Amino acid sequence: MRRSLAAVLLAVCLALPGPAHASYEEALTAYERGNFSLALQEFRALARRGHPGAEFMLGVMHFNGFGVSRDTVLAAIYFRQAAEQGEPGAQLAFGSLHIRGIGVFQNLVEARKWFGICARGNSPEIARQANALIGVTATLMTAEEITRADQGAARWRPVRAGLVRGQ
Repeated sequence: MRRSLAAVLLAVCLALPGPAHASYEEALTAYERGNFSLALQEFRALARRGHPGAEFMLGVMHFNGFGVSRDTVLAAIYFRQAAEQGEPGAQLAFGSLHIRGIGVFQNLVEARKWFGICARGNSPEIARQANALIGVTATLMTAEEITRADQGAARWRPVRAGLVRGQ
């Protein structure tokens, strides 16, 4: 499962279109070329400003140990920050962590909630992956748990990074 999760994370991050920020594009290029120290520097700078794509990529780097020590808890933190802002890859990754309890406590309701959020309005490939994982969770959950998860997904709205300039 770990290899498949890592493969999903990498495929998702490379398939997602990035925003027009030059340093984000540079960071992605550095990452793809294996220049993890430059990618890490750029992603951290962007994440400090609340950039969800950069937060997602920091999660990927920490999950896989690319340019940093492998730290699934820190990966989960970055995935959650990006997921709450609406980053589809992070939503898929954060839900996936909850299925197995990697970096977070195992929580199938939370996993299904994030997959449900991710399945709506995203690229067909990400929605397909999210729907497949929804199917997996359905076999492991009670009807009440499924209802709670689906209601949580329906109520969810993205939040802004919440960062403010010092006064």
